[in-house]
Amino acid sequence: MPALQHRAAHFILKNLGMFNRSYTEEAFGRRFVIPIINGRKTYVSEPWMAQMIAHLFRQKPGAFMDVGVNLGQTMLKVAAADPEREYLGFEPNPACADYAQTLITANNFPYAVVPAGLSVHTDILQLQIYRNEDTDPSASLVEGFREGAIATKPVVTVGLDDLPEGLLPKQVAIVKIDVEGGEAYVIEGIRSLLAEQRPHVLVEILPAYNADNSPRLEQQKKIEACLTDANYVMFRIRRHSDETLSTIERISEIGIHGDLALADYLMVPAEEADRVEASFS
Repeated sequence: MPALQHRAAHFILKNLGMFNRSYTEEAFGRRFVIPIINGRKTYVSEPWMAQMIAHLFRQKPGAFMDVGVNLGQTMLKVAAADPEREYLGFEPNPACADYAQTLITANNFPYAVVPAGLSVHTDILQLQIYRNEDTDPSASLVEGFREGAIATKPVVTVGLDDLPEGLLPKQVAIVKIDVEGGEAYVIEGIRSLLAEQRPHVLVEILPAYNADNSPRLEQQKKIEACLTDANYVMFRIRRHSDETLSTIERISEIGIHGDLALADYLMVPAEEADRVEASFS
């Protein structure tokens, strides 16, 4: 009977550890336990980001706030750069948030991940899925950000003011934003944080490619306006061909381009911009 055979095979494979297991891997000078949960696993990538986080930690005390955790790729970089730093993550995709929590437990990290996106308001939105995998890193909360969504799932977003007392760190050094088109909503949602705590902001802003892409250009203008209001200076992050960190260059606008290698930015409080820029010389 096929159903009985299927259950028997599932039982045997589960007891052999073929579904859920883990291994250790060195990443950025430290060894981590990497769980494999129902085929999901994090991966080591973007050495430039690890170098950038370590560099900025030397510039500023405080916690790391990770908006768009996905499978915890940035979490490993934070732990490698400074294991004592406080870390708070936000991830709206339940499959990703569940894996990130498993990664935290496996490595005994004193970290927290909120299973929600961070935005202007607390709401329930539809997450657009573009790949046939439940942890799709290209998934977006912005309807129509890309063409060809194959599915959607309802997820929660939360406004900063609705977080329970004591969850938000008292001092935030860095906010990393990787939210596939929703950057303007996150930056608008952390206006009070930018004004009061003055963190550095690491953000990926995917290219507009051409002048006809008005939705992306409108989002860029909103980001620029919000940062101007907060008295922040924009830098584009440059990296070498081997994906290691090169330098930063000051810019006045995001502009129109089609190069994914130019899609990562560092936003710095104006009063710290000269010092941070000089630290990369």
